[in-house]
Amino acid sequence: MKRLLETLINKVFVDDLELMYGKGSHIKVNQVKYCTTNKHFLIDYMLFVSDPVLFEEIYLGGVEMLMSESWDWTGLDEKRILFTVTYDII
Repeated sequence: MKRLLETLINKVFVDDLELMYGKGSHIKVNQVKYCTTNKHFLIDYMLFVSDPVLFEEIYLGGVEMLMSESWDWTGLDEKRILFTVTYDII
């Protein structure tokens, strides 16, 4: 699942990702975990940003939207997902 989400976000949505965070920006998915207590998926990922100015304007709302769209492409019916994000400037 990690590899699928990384491929979707970094290949299919690459234009949107670069538009929001600069050329060369990419995402590395660290972990996809299902929480049985709350019945949702937890996705832990790292955003590598190449343009800090664009990052300040858009922050993390844009990447959560892209991750949600990528999740829809996986074909899983589960709609309850939570994101844990860290970021780094490259």
